[in-house]
Amino acid sequence: MSTQIINNKIYLYTGLSIALLGLILSLIYRPFVYNNNINDLGFADTLGSLVSVISYCNFTWGLKEYSNNDKNKQILIAILIFGFFWEFLGFIHVYGTFDIKDIIAVLISGFFTYVLKELMNKVKRTN
Repeated sequence: MSTQIINNKIYLYTGLSIALLGLILSLIYRPFVYNNNINDLGFADTLGSLVSVISYCNFTWGLKEYSNNDKNKQILIAILIFGFFWEFLGFIHVYGTFDIKDIIAVLISGFFTYVLKELMNKVKRTN
């Protein structure tokens, strides 16, 4: 099996795993925190935003090979869409609710996406 196919599978499984983790946490952790009035510093409120960029980008990179520059552009585009465009829709009362914590969470998700991509590049270079 070629190295690129293995890398694509790693990206694909990472993206799907992170999205599934976010969904499970939203279904179980969030209601638990809300029902028990636990102050988790907004973690439960921002679960979707925390997994958005990392799951989307990794899933996308699992479907096709992209250059490092293309991946960086995709991270930035995902941040703009999930963090700013989506939140702007809440700000103008079109969809959802505007929350500055979600914008911060998307930026954190973008940062971790970039770090994970760089780690994967480093592993590829050493092999």
